[in-house]
Formats: sequence, C-alpha cells, structure tokens
Amino acid sequence: MSSMGTIFKYLVFLGGIICSLVYLYSCLTPYISPIDWHYLSFAALFFPMLLIAMLGWTFVSIIWYRKYSPIFIICLALGYQNIISVFAFHPGKDFQANKDSGSIRILTWNVNNFNTNAVDKDPKALDMIQFMQAQKPDIICLQDFSELHWGKYGPTIDSIKSFTGLPYHFFSEADANYGVIMISRWPFLNKQSVPFTNVNLTECLQYADIQTPNKVLRVYNTHLASMNIHVEVMEESHINQLKFLDKNKEILMKKDKLYRMGLFDRLHVQQAQLVKRSLDSCKIPYIFTADLNAVPSSFVYQHLSKGLNDAFLEKGFGFGRTYDSLSPTLRIDVLLTSKDITTKQFKTVRNHESDHLPIITDIYLKH
Repeated sequence: MSSMGTIFKYLVFLGGIICSLVYLYSCLTPYISPIDWHYLSFAALFFPMLLIAMLGWTFVSIIWYRKYSPIFIICLALGYQNIISVFAFHPGKDFQANKDSGSIRILTWNVNNFNTNAVDKDPKALDMIQFMQAQKPDIICLQDFSELHWGKYGPTIDSIKSFTGLPYHFFSEADANYGVIMISRWPFLNKQSVPFTNVNLTECLQYADIQTPNKVLRVYNTHLASMNIHVEVMEESHINQLKFLDKNKEILMKKDKLYRMGLFDRLHVQQAQLVKRSLDSCKIPYIFTADLNAVPSSFVYQHLSKGLNDAFLEKGFGFGRTYDSLSPTLRIDVLLTSKDITTKQFKTVRNHESDHLPIITDIYLKH
C-alpha cells in the first residue's frame, strides 16, 4: 500500500476511535443525572446521530480493520439501553381507523396554544379541532392549552367537546387560562392538579381517575418546562414581566443556548422526580401522557419510563419524531402505560398545525 493510502487509513482509524469515545460518552446518559453532570444533556440530544455514526464506523471497521472490529462492536453494544429507547422495531402494520371492541383510544398533543395569529385565527384552530374529531378518541390530553374565545369555533373547551362528542373535561390552569387539559368520554371519579413547587415553576401535573366501561383508569398529563431555545437574549428590564421564568430569568441573558438546555434539563430532573413519585404510588392501571421536552436517551425519560411500557416502542417504528422542527430524531412527546395495560396500536400523525405532532394510541385494560 502506498504511503498516502497508509496515512489515509490511519486517519480514518483515528477518526473512528474519536467517534467511539464520543459515542461511549453519550451512552452514560441513562445513568448519570444532569444535576450531577449537565454536559450529558447535549450527549442525550445527539445520541441518535452518534448512533448512526457509530453504526457506520463499525461497518467500516469490519471491512478495513477486521482485527480491531470486535472492540468496536462491543462499544456499539454498550449503548443498548439508549438504542432500545430511541428506536422502535415494529414496521409495516397500518393504524386501523376503526377501534376494536373494548379498546380505548387516547389522543395526546401539545397544541401550542393552537398556533394562531391575529390574521389566521379560526381556520387553523378549527382544522385542529376537526382533526381531533376525525380520530374518534375516547380521551384527549392536550398540553400548552389556552381557551381562546376567537370567532365562532373558539378554540374553546365547549367547541372541542361539541365537535368530539366528549362530555367531560378537566382543565388544570398553571397560569391564567394556560395549562394542560383532559377531555373524556366517561366521567371523572377523582381529579387532582399537582404544581411543580419543587422547581418554582407554574407548570403542573394533572391526573384523573376515569370510569371506563371495564374498570377505572388513571390518566396523567403534564408538560415539563419549555427550554426557550428559540427565545432571543433579552434585557433584564424586559424579563421581569415573564412570570413563568421566575427565579431562572438569567437564562435569557446568556447567548449560549447550550447553557439554557443544561439548566432546563436539571429542572426537568426535579419535575420528573415529583412525577415518578406519583406514578409509583398509583395502585390502579394508568397511562402517562406528556410533552417531556426531553428525548428518550435522556436521564429524565429513563427515570420516568422505568418499569413502564412506552406505546411507541411497543407498536411504532423508527425514531418517532414528535417535535416538528429541528432534528428529525426529536421524540419528546410520550404515552407511557403501566404493565397491566396492553398497547393495541400507535401512530404519530404528520399533522403540522402545531409545532408538535399528535400521538394516537389504542389500549386495552388487562382483566
């Protein structure tokens, strides 16, 4: 082999070692809290891309560096916990519009305040409400919800209930006319809103016990703190009016968006700890719907999903993006279930009215 070829193979091998080390670093994210080491927040976010790079390098090592390839295959396998969380392996089965007898259809969606503006109010909100109607859900869980009395069709709670035919609702207001909401075909037996007082934010966790035809089902719904990545740097005098930031207003005075991500990821851990305590105390079948603002390879997701089933991993395929912006790998909206619930089918719908994609899931309550 020529000297140039030797140098090229050496450089490729060196690049593969660097790729492997970065990949191995990202494999630590399920086990180390961002509170202890916040730089892992970025590793969690980029894990799917690092996984693809590591797969490519492992393939190259098998062809060009056969003697060393077992080492890199082992390195790849060390990301097992993250791999099985970020990628679902159930291709090929279409979602059936008609529900099976005895199944319960859940629609969860961050509606981004219906993504309306001063010019185009009713049409977009009406499209979103009509989309909900067409899915024929039994239970709807919405995040980033505000009741807006604009025009004939709202979006108001009454208009959504009228279109979908679901008579019961439970709106947990984290702030004036803003929060998370459940809308149900069946009555609520118990309703609770749990504020995230441990992080001094106005968001909350809501849950309700719903009397389904078979048995009582508890439904959790929440929205973990938004990272405000798209918010520009502001002057301190302007930040004071933003109540939702409270004592964390300094994040908007820094240009480094990675710093913001790290700070909010630490807040998410604290929110997740409060949520997990409530989930673990539940003695009846339950589902957990949320905009986590955290990816599946994150400590937050791993902490919350421990001991639960993820509907996407049970019936989905691919990376399952739910955030309709930035990377195609951002699955930050979830539906988790207790072990006594079976997921029948799942889909993420390519509806682009919000900045999040809606999730629809059919479940069975085990007898």
